[in-house]
Amino acid sequence: MGYLCAYYRYYHPLEFITSFLNNAANEDDIKTGSEYAGRIGIQVTMPKWGVSRGNYSFDTDKNTIAKGLSSIKYLGDKVADELYRVSKEKQCKNFVDVLYAIDRDTSLDTRQLEILIKIDFFSEFGNQRELLYIKDLFYDMFKRGEAKKISRNYVDGTKLEPVVKKYAVGVTKNGGEAKSYTLLDIKSLLDECETTIKGAGMEDLDEASKAKNFADVAGYVGYVSGREEDKRKLYVMDVHPLKRRSDNKQFGYSVITKSIGSGKEARFSIVNRVYEETPINKGDVVVCLSYIREGKYFKMTKYEKIM
Repeated sequence: MGYLCAYYRYYHPLEFITSFLNNAANEDDIKTGSEYAGRIGIQVTMPKWGVSRGNYSFDTDKNTIAKGLSSIKYLGDKVADELYRVSKEKQCKNFVDVLYAIDRDTSLDTRQLEILIKIDFFSEFGNQRELLYIKDLFYDMFKRGEAKKISRNYVDGTKLEPVVKKYAVGVTKNGGEAKSYTLLDIKSLLDECETTIKGAGMEDLDEASKAKNFADVAGYVGYVSGREEDKRKLYVMDVHPLKRRSDNKQFGYSVITKSIGSGKEARFSIVNRVYEETPINKGDVVVCLSYIREGKYFKMTKYEKIM
């Protein structure tokens, strides 16, 4: 068995690491497998539309391994397989197309859909703020893309008013102003609403917010931006007091962190004086401004809490 594992790890690393991650017994195994992949030039990506299934899966052309969806809270293999199948069968040019396909051809519910948006599963179609807005329009205002009418109260005075008027009738038979718009071509209306929303310049969430969102909805700390400028942004995974062995006096804190930029975990010590200036807790996000190395240990000497 040892010989076979060594053989496959050397000659078929994509397949070997993917299998290792799919059979991981705990978070340490996932960390070990992901770090080894990085060392040999294989990128482990976040779950993505059109790529991810229930389990980890590999792409030989891109030399990547995509995280699966079965590890995400409230999602399972069935939904993951449905999403993958639909992504390959349907020609989805925009997010409205995705919503129609999901609503008609999968068992995904709106809570699960919001979770996927918040882990950047649909990032190719827009940023999180844009997609959450489009999702609300589709399901709430336009009734899963099947609305026949919509009240003027929801439309008039908004950026969507000229779009709705283009694809609706807003007058009564007598020529007066109707209380509601009668929708004529809701699919074209939704497509243009999406274009309007994306053209409004809505800023995406910052990386710290995305990291917290991911941890909240996924149930584990897994968001990685992959950007150099985010490497010093650290998600605080745990905080423990440190005590001297000589007199058992508490002198500082041990802080376990995960880099939002690289995904690497680290352990820092923070002395009481520094910690008391800016106390931090599990779930906070900080920017490491300076640190020193003392042998095999790292001491964070200055940081800024951003969330």
